[in-house]
Amino acid sequence: MKRRLVRILFTLLAVYIILSIFIIKNSDKHIYVYHEPSNLSIRYGESQYSVIVQNIKVSLEKVTKEKFYITYSQITRNQSYFGLTLIIENLEKKKINKTAFEYIYIEDTTTKQKYYPIPYFEIENFPQDQPLLYKAKFYAKFQPLPHDTHTINIYFKFAGKLFTLKNVDIR
Repeated sequence: MKRRLVRILFTLLAVYIILSIFIIKNSDKHIYVYHEPSNLSIRYGESQYSVIVQNIKVSLEKVTKEKFYITYSQITRNQSYFGLTLIIENLEKKKINKTAFEYIYIEDTTTKQKYYPIPYFEIENFPQDQPLLYKAKFYAKFQPLPHDTHTINIYFKFAGKLFTLKNVDIR
């Protein structure tokens, strides 16, 4: 009985080894896909839309389209807006002068219509809890853009330098 069990186990081991060799030998003919390609390997943490002028880099962090309405007993208002968040970075790691902002506007690439911000913008430390001082976050609000607007150009003047981000997809 013991010999028979040893023979069966030996036969199973031999079959397993032969099948493993056969599979490994033929595996170069097949492509195994375990998961879809990840976006993490493609420039993780860098914006697709950025421009460098001299030693300052401006990149688009986020586009916000908020659509909401306030309705109270006597107040009815449309609070919808279009927002842009930009990251300003001094590549030489020198402190950014947050008062150096001059202007920002956006342009619809199809109609060439220009949109200026609502008189509201913020320049804050990045990150807020432990600021780097050579990075800052700029946030501006605009009136909602028309529904057929798909791409825009962003014109941002900071510290005497004009930064132009072209063909930004906002869909």
